[in-house]
Amino acid sequence: MKKIIHWISWAVAGILFVLPWQSRWIFGAVSLAGEHTEYGIMSIFITEFLVFTALLLAVIFARKISDQHQFPVRLGAIFCIAIIAGAAFADRELLSFVLTLHILSAYGLFILLILERVSIRVICLAFVAGLIPSIVLGMIQVFSGVSPESSWLGLATRSAAQLGDAVFTVDGERSLRAYGTFSHPNIFGGYLSIGVFVLWYALAQYRTKFAPKMYVLLGTFGTAALLFGLFLTGSRSAILGFCVGLVVMIFARVVKSRIWRTVGILGILLFVIIGSLFASFALTDVVAGLRGGGVHEERSLTERVALYEEFVPFIKATNIFVGHGVGSYVLSYADFDPGKPAYDYQPIHNGFLLMFAETGILGLLAALCFAGTIVYKYLGQLPNVRALYALGMGSVLLIVACYDHYLWSSWAGLALVAFVLGFMVRFEEE
Repeated sequence: MKKIIHWISWAVAGILFVLPWQSRWIFGAVSLAGEHTEYGIMSIFITEFLVFTALLLAVIFARKISDQHQFPVRLGAIFCIAIIAGAAFADRELLSFVLTLHILSAYGLFILLILERVSIRVICLAFVAGLIPSIVLGMIQVFSGVSPESSWLGLATRSAAQLGDAVFTVDGERSLRAYGTFSHPNIFGGYLSIGVFVLWYALAQYRTKFAPKMYVLLGTFGTAALLFGLFLTGSRSAILGFCVGLVVMIFARVVKSRIWRTVGILGILLFVIIGSLFASFALTDVVAGLRGGGVHEERSLTERVALYEEFVPFIKATNIFVGHGVGSYVLSYADFDPGKPAYDYQPIHNGFLLMFAETGILGLLAALCFAGTIVYKYLGQLPNVRALYALGMGSVLLIVACYDHYLWSSWAGLALVAFVLGFMVRFEEE
């Protein structure tokens, strides 16, 4: 019995180690305007099977959740119930069912992370170690301009010459951005930006176990590798999120007054979010020039602005309380505004607005109550050094959610949110 319980803990670490790999079983697909679309694929990821298996073992062998963690667990259950109930009103029932399974899997991962005797230090090391193969593969992708295909490993063919793949464009030359093992460089960037804070936390916990020189060596090379990989992804949201998270973490450490610390943190976050959104909308050509992409980047930003402009009339076309249904945004939008090429139909690049469009007011409020309770819990621990790392991670998620949709629209994004929330709940225990 004790050996099995011990291996359940290591199983959680194993899940986080293989989390970057996107191997999945595709069992169906819905076309859009007669063409293939990623947002119409119905699939279950291998890591989701691992999560449900570990949960089953945890139930069989009576792994417990601490009493102090029961409240956020119940709020999370209410959120999942709200999502399941909303799926009954979805525009695309089967697609909503699939994304609902992803959400339940992410909640299951959250539960596994907060089980008693699951070491937060071990799972942090597993999370960072799991990113190393992706960094190596990302370097190969950038410097060779291509990425190999492997259906078993969840890797698709990528090429700098292939239209539709994410690239850097400088002086007319296309260079492939780093995908790693993920489906998009932005997702890879989000994992790496979170990974830097996770690495710092893990090293801080093991500091007494390393010789000073070894500690500095691991910290320096580990941080450099993660930041180099982050740079190769070219993800603006992830890079901005990391920078903001670092600034907020330092600010919270320096300022001693709880009131001024809270006001300052909120001020920094609001200034960055409002300022960068204004720049993206009002200074499209300037922002594109800073990225170095010229016309290509300006077009990308213009398309994002157009998605915002069309968001309000699209929302008015559905029940504002339950939304269009999880996973239904793209195909429902195609029904609302037909006649465009399949590529033009994309989720709005804002996780909060996408969640609101798909789950309505009820789903959004349930999610905010769940996450807000956890955030409030760790804010009370500041300026505890361990709480600072959680603050950095939370800041990254907030910034990324304002500019990308993958934290809600993909399994990889949902799993990353579950990991950060689980870390926030557990960090003060060790």
